[in-house]
Amino acid sequence: MKKNLLKIGIGVVAIAVVVLVVMLVMSKTQKVKNPVATIVIEGYDKPIKVELDPQSAPNAVANFVKLANSGFYNDYKMSIDTNRLLGDQSNEMAKLSQIKENPESNYTYGIKGDFIKNDVKNYIRHEKGVITMERNDYTFFGLTEEGYNSANCNFALLTKDIPEYNGYYAAFGKVIEGMDVLESIAASRVENTNSEENADIEENENTDDKASEDENKITIKSITVDTFGVDYGMPETVNYEESYEKVQQIYSQYFGGSSNVVTTE
Repeated sequence: MKKNLLKIGIGVVAIAVVVLVVMLVMSKTQKVKNPVATIVIEGYDKPIKVELDPQSAPNAVANFVKLANSGFYNDYKMSIDTNRLLGDQSNEMAKLSQIKENPESNYTYGIKGDFIKNDVKNYIRHEKGVITMERNDYTFFGLTEEGYNSANCNFALLTKDIPEYNGYYAAFGKVIEGMDVLESIAASRVENTNSEENADIEENENTDDKASEDENKITIKSITVDTFGVDYGMPETVNYEESYEKVQQIYSQYFGGSSNVVTTE
């Protein structure tokens, strides 16, 4: 009797060990799902879905998740450019309080750029369907690092390959559903129809340019990100306002006045 109980006990322990080992192996081999953003665009029944890549661009993803899931991108305006949809300049920049609870100072922030030139190993190529962060370029003012770390809320969805961005801008995901919607939006772009013969009619040119600008816009109704239960934390931030003030000081010193420069990718 005792021998049988001993055998049963050993058998139960052995089974428990096997189950534990299998569970441990599965936990190590099971791939964590990347977050997926759902972008709903006014006038389109089908959304665009983008799989984000937190391994390649942790700051960009953390920032995007925080803003999107707080409702920041509701009624967000985008312009239809020749090679991408990009954040419209009318959009207000995000403040630190919109990604962080009770910050000591509520300034407009920038995030550290997730790209090779900024010492981050991000090898996502800027190809059609990729989502990337917009940022300022302060290289002309000798403030390269400040420009590298100036991305805030504006992003771009590429409608064509832009290889010159590789290594210089923070791509952080790619469209996995709704590429046809992206292509349809890109195809709706209205080009300025002014001919060279009418180039001297300045008033007509300005009118046509304004009409094209108004037509080449879309409105994001909402963006939500399914993180599948993962908390991607806070992005590494800098004070954007301090960097921009440096640019203004240099511009004023050499050219006089305000630069009003917002050079984005």
